[in-house]
Amino acid sequence: MAHGVINFFHLLATSIWIGGMVYIHFVLLPAVSKIDQGEGGKLQGLLAKRFSIIAWSALLILLITGYLKTPSEMLFNTSTQFGIILTVKHILIIGVLIVGIMIGAVVVPGLRRYMPKPGEKPAPEFFSFKKKLEVLATTNLTLGVLILICASMLW
Repeated sequence: MAHGVINFFHLLATSIWIGGMVYIHFVLLPAVSKIDQGEGGKLQGLLAKRFSIIAWSALLILLITGYLKTPSEMLFNTSTQFGIILTVKHILIIGVLIVGIMIGAVVVPGLRRYMPKPGEKPAPEFFSFKKKLEVLATTNLTLGVLILICASMLW
């Protein structure tokens, strides 16, 4: 029973995290690019802050449930194919955490700092942070898909 509950929350958190990134990348950002750059950038900054809370919550659940799901002798064990794939998955997760920290600690505060006031033209720094967010979000989506590929190889 406990194993099923752990798996449920692990899959739920994965769906929220990856699904959110897919939505942002393929639906939201293309739509935002069709509106005024200043307004689109403001919206992007506000959504990045809000999604960061959701993404970090999902990642925390993933880390806890992933730890509970993983036999202790398999953590960073490279003596079997299963262990190698799991190790690669863990390294990719570390990458996601690093990129997430960069987004939350540097990019989102930068977007908010340079966010134009109503009627103002956005500063060049604002667009620089907006581009950084797009690159880092794409990087995290790519890492997330690679993590899913590794996870599918473990079943």
